[in-house]
Amino acid sequence: MNGDRSSARTTGPRGLFRFFRRDRLTGQIAAGLVGVLAVGAVVYGVGTASARYRLSDVGAWLSASGKGLVVHANGLAGKVDGKAPVVPQMRGHHIKVVQDGTTVLLVDEDTGVVSRIDPSQLKITKSRQVGGPGMQVLSGAGAAYTVDLVKGAVQQIDPVSLAPVGSPATLTAPLGQAGIDADGALWVPVPQTGHVIPFRSGRQGEPVAAGKAGDRLALTMAAGRPVIIDSTSAAAVIVRPEGTQRINLPAPVARAANGVKVPAVADGQIVPMLGAGGSLYLLDTGVGRVDSVALRVPDHAFEPPNVLGQRVYLPDRTSGRLLVFNTERNAWERPIAATRPGGAIEMLVRDHMLWVNDPDGPTALAFGPDGGVKRIKKYEDKVPGGARRPLPVQANPGGGQGNRNGGGGGTGGSTTVTPPARPAKPPVKRDPTAPDPPTPAASGDNGSVKVRFTAAAQPQGVYPVARFVLLGRDGKPAAGASPARFPGGSQGGTFSVDGLTCDTTTHIYKVAAEYKGKNGKPAYSESGEVGATACTAPGPPTGLTATAVNHGADLRWAPSSGFDVTYVVTSPSGTLTTKSTSQAVRGLANATTHQVTVRARNGAGDSTELTKTVDLAYPTKQIRNQNNGQTNTLIRSAPNTSGPTTGTIPQGEIITMTVVCQVQGSSYHDDESNTSSTVWNQVRTQYGNGYLNDTLVATSKNGYPSDGLFECQT
Repeated sequence: MNGDRSSARTTGPRGLFRFFRRDRLTGQIAAGLVGVLAVGAVVYGVGTASARYRLSDVGAWLSASGKGLVVHANGLAGKVDGKAPVVPQMRGHHIKVVQDGTTVLLVDEDTGVVSRIDPSQLKITKSRQVGGPGMQVLSGAGAAYTVDLVKGAVQQIDPVSLAPVGSPATLTAPLGQAGIDADGALWVPVPQTGHVIPFRSGRQGEPVAAGKAGDRLALTMAAGRPVIIDSTSAAAVIVRPEGTQRINLPAPVARAANGVKVPAVADGQIVPMLGAGGSLYLLDTGVGRVDSVALRVPDHAFEPPNVLGQRVYLPDRTSGRLLVFNTERNAWERPIAATRPGGAIEMLVRDHMLWVNDPDGPTALAFGPDGGVKRIKKYEDKVPGGARRPLPVQANPGGGQGNRNGGGGGTGGSTTVTPPARPAKPPVKRDPTAPDPPTPAASGDNGSVKVRFTAAAQPQGVYPVARFVLLGRDGKPAAGASPARFPGGSQGGTFSVDGLTCDTTTHIYKVAAEYKGKNGKPAYSESGEVGATACTAPGPPTGLTATAVNHGADLRWAPSSGFDVTYVVTSPSGTLTTKSTSQAVRGLANATTHQVTVRARNGAGDSTELTKTVDLAYPTKQIRNQNNGQTNTLIRSAPNTSGPTTGTIPQGEIITMTVVCQVQGSSYHDDESNTSSTVWNQVRTQYGNGYLNDTLVATSKNGYPSDGLFECQT
């Protein structure tokens, strides 16, 4: 990427962070992408074709461009258990590894050639030209696709033979990075229309609205479900089988110049986002809450963040380190060296492990859900598939067109493991003897914003902290929040700003350590900014019932969880908004079925929709005829006396008829009863079917339509 549930609610950041522990081992693993590497399309020096190898089940394929290799690493053991050397003259190309079970594909992004590695032989068994530059290849849940981001073409392919399956589809280009969900459906963002298009078994489905035409859209798969981030309007759309949910995001997300950064795949329900404003945003797709955490080095260049267990991992390209935020402790942990400053950092989540790789270096990292890390030496020689002889290193391969040579481990398989980095330094302070600022995190709900903070460990020789103060964006103490005195021996505290409106406003705050400055006056050592809206998106309504009435339905449902909730009712007759848990819908055609939906809404977003089918079939009644003592009763073909007859009820005969519906027609006067009416009943009798004026039918005459009948649909 370019540029930098429930009704049992938990409140504040700690509530979210506890959720991480419950959720960390859930989620579906979709296709994993491992950045840029230098490989070719033909294996070099693998051995005989009959060789068979068994690789670990919990592992990942990683690039090792310094040796012209792609290696398979065992995440549990922290060792390489297989490698595939490739032709050196192809090493300058930008290639991604796409892996899903035993499907391992190498995508040459410069030429559009896709190659398949057979993990049992550690060799490339098939190569095929599928497109040109700008081609994305995806594999997951047994399905594989190519997506031409430049031309807008989408094609299903066989993951073994790489041959096309079915006909291609063409969408409005340029397209956004696509993804495959837990069910094998492909989702393709189309920013020019503001939609995301699903493909199931190669067939194009109905578009899902994600934003306005021209909005910047980014797709991630969270727990196997599509989440679309619209960084133009600062909103997220979560797509579930039961419907979509829209969540408003903090305003700084929309200020990101090149769009928000999100991972391609999130292991659980938490989607980390990096936008503008020096904050990391955490979207809990399960409960619709967004928290923010201040960065210590907001001016650095970052790659998209990832989440595993209770930790958020943020690749800092400026320093070459991983910044690690512990959501349970609400604190930044010791950063971890991943590459040289300014180097490439590739990340993917696979098998409930987080893989971090420097394609040019000798070392990769494998993190477990508990935060434990294994350092993997990618250039280990004594593994299956090792090269028979060293591969030559080209000078200036490809004429300098984005090509990379060697680096990291040198020749002969030697490995240099970078020592762990020291703790990240805080931003430079104007007063070097001032205390370090705390680390804040913000969340909002029930008309309030809570800002939890963790104090920084203070070195010797700095001014003591008198108290911690919540500051507004203007640098002044925030209105409505009392300063929290720092309790002795404690490592943090919480502020709460109450009485806020539940709307799309992002409330921005800082937490400052107050101390006595050089001039004896109070001074502040300020944290970075955090922000939140004053409420979370509501949960969906439940128990929707619909009672059919003439030309409509009476709807009832159970209340949704959430603060300041209204309900949006949509039907073919229009959209209504109410704070009640019932709504009368009118203006629907009788004698047919209709779909009605109800969703909950507040200032933080919309819940998923609850859908009900309303059947307005005629509620027929059994009613007798009347006023038949003087003459035969004629059944008419239409609600008037001018049309032909369709049957005759003999004089003096009283029968029970099926009355279907009532309709307004021409006026008719009955001499026997000396009454008149413009209401006609559609009837079914043993003497014929048609219309009888209401004077000739023993209805209650109580309103129109009467007797619980519906109006005839004409």
